[in-house]
Amino acid sequence: MTLISILFALIAERLGARSARWQIATYAHWYERKSAPLLSRLQQLHNGIGLMLWLLVPTLVIAAFVHASDFILWQLAVNTLVILICFGCAHMRANYKGYLNALTRDDGEAATLYALQMGQKRTENESGGETFAQTLAWVNFRFYCAVIFWFVVLGAPGAVFYALVRTCVDDSEQTSHPLSKQHSLLVRVGHWLEWPAARIASLGYLVIGNFSKGTQCWLRHVLDFRVSNRQVITETALAAEQIELAHYGCTIEAQCMIRLVKRNVLFFLALIALLTLFGGLS
Repeated sequence: MTLISILFALIAERLGARSARWQIATYAHWYERKSAPLLSRLQQLHNGIGLMLWLLVPTLVIAAFVHASDFILWQLAVNTLVILICFGCAHMRANYKGYLNALTRDDGEAATLYALQMGQKRTENESGGETFAQTLAWVNFRFYCAVIFWFVVLGAPGAVFYALVRTCVDDSEQTSHPLSKQHSLLVRVGHWLEWPAARIASLGYLVIGNFSKGTQCWLRHVLDFRVSNRQVITETALAAEQIELAHYGCTIEAQCMIRLVKRNVLFFLALIALLTLFGGLS
């Protein structure tokens, strides 16, 4: 059931389920608007307890919805729909296509703007920067691998909770947003949600990429609680793929990393299939 739901969701997204109604952000923003008075009261509770309760409400609703019936087709449909919406990265796909088009017409300024919209903070030439390929690896992890991980661990409610936290973290970066005051707390919650998934996803890069170079990077970070999950994913992915320096900033760089992250999703699916085969998953 778990593997079939993920496969159906990936196929549906590939076939074009990219309108607003298939994006988690649409429902997260609706929830933020409708529950604004409740959120303002809950935020007055100490130690972030109110925020966590606010985040748990949609999760509990989805849990009740999934278990409303034991009928297998009902649960398959609900799980597939939920994980499809949690993937919800149509805007990232649009920015990626815009980036490639900008490179094709040799418009470096437009390509940089698209890269920034996808989350690239600094280029590889800047201190603490990263290549666009590394940005792609991080985006793929947040919108696919981490969602799949929590769906496998906790089912549809787990995927919804992670996707909601992910969306709130991004929204809270805007100073005018109601959640901006809780940004640091949301980042911490997101960090611990992504911590185990990042180690498994980066392990996949070793299996499907350059094992020797990737292993050195992975072992350096695997038990380091201080290093960011983004650094674990991006550095291991780049080490495993071995993109030549001459290809940075061109379409070859992006295409190489896209092939790597797609193979990594397949690695995730293979692990789930093995767990299913040996009775670890239903």
